[in-house]
Amino acid sequence: MAVSAGILGSTSSEKAAAEEAGAGNAAQDAPRVQSGQALASPEESNPLQAKIVVFTTVSPDVDASIRFYTEVIGMTLADEGTLTAAAGNAPGVGNAGRRYAILHMPEPSDSAQVRVLESPRGAAANRPRPDSGPGDPGLLVMEGVTRDPAESYHRLASANTPVITPPRYYFFRNTTWRRDIDVMSYAAFGPGGEQMFITAHVRSDRPEWTLPGLHSGFHNAAITSLDQRPVDAFYEQALGLRRSSQLECFQRNTNELIGAPDDSYFLWGNVGIGVSIEVWEFKAASGTLYPTSLDRTGLAMMTMRVNDLGKVREMCEASGITPVGDGALPLLGNAQPEGFTLRGAVGELIEVIA
Repeated sequence: MAVSAGILGSTSSEKAAAEEAGAGNAAQDAPRVQSGQALASPEESNPLQAKIVVFTTVSPDVDASIRFYTEVIGMTLADEGTLTAAAGNAPGVGNAGRRYAILHMPEPSDSAQVRVLESPRGAAANRPRPDSGPGDPGLLVMEGVTRDPAESYHRLASANTPVITPPRYYFFRNTTWRRDIDVMSYAAFGPGGEQMFITAHVRSDRPEWTLPGLHSGFHNAAITSLDQRPVDAFYEQALGLRRSSQLECFQRNTNELIGAPDDSYFLWGNVGIGVSIEVWEFKAASGTLYPTSLDRTGLAMMTMRVNDLGKVREMCEASGITPVGDGALPLLGNAQPEGFTLRGAVGELIEVIA
């Protein structure tokens, strides 16, 4: 009686297949290296020494904005004039002849300048209120610090400054920075509709206040998103910035002060050290993205200074990031700075200067 090959043994091709399958299983079972994305150290997070040096807000009443920033915030009017053709062609900049004013804090503050541009007649808002909220992606606020939150709030309220709520207390633990933070903050709106945070440290071991006035000026920007990964990728590819901290926020007080629903949950952290950009990721299914433009009112653009403008151009070209404008608006002490404008992952305008 004949005996089948299946009983007696396998063919050479079947043996080879079995050996290959066994080798594959062994490879799957073997330990192997996985890659991840760690938070960057201070030395690695900002190789081009990028820093926010100007916030540009667009106002329908430049004189009202000047009064607000000088009389309420405590800044000094440093320069004013009209734009020339050398101001470049950033989105919405329009024709030459547009009025501007530049304000800054007295020394020793190292906060950013505030550049106020006169808006076109009947201009719409960059981030319309009350339709927009912090869960909608885009450039949200510029942030500063105060010596005393009660005194600061009273000064702004006495000037009829719109605010979302009185100061709210909140606590968070930043393990990246190795310290706990206790603060009181509130959100206010300038004459152009620009949103700002005013924050005060309230811990007993807080540093001594050394500035001459009640406010520090503005030095930090918050950018909101529904997915922080493309935002992080943009700032790394364009400016070499890497995420240096990551926290989470699920506090009703915080949500109240920024005008978010009470049950909002979001992540936030910094890209780079010393650059002063926070990226927030709201855990929400959808939101409305609000790209900024210089022909709409409110907070429109942040200006970042770098130590190698040519390197930024090279990095952008290598990553397929195309500038949306050439040239730069006037700065204090430099009427025609060299630079160009980028548009970030959630529509924010970034003016990059040497």
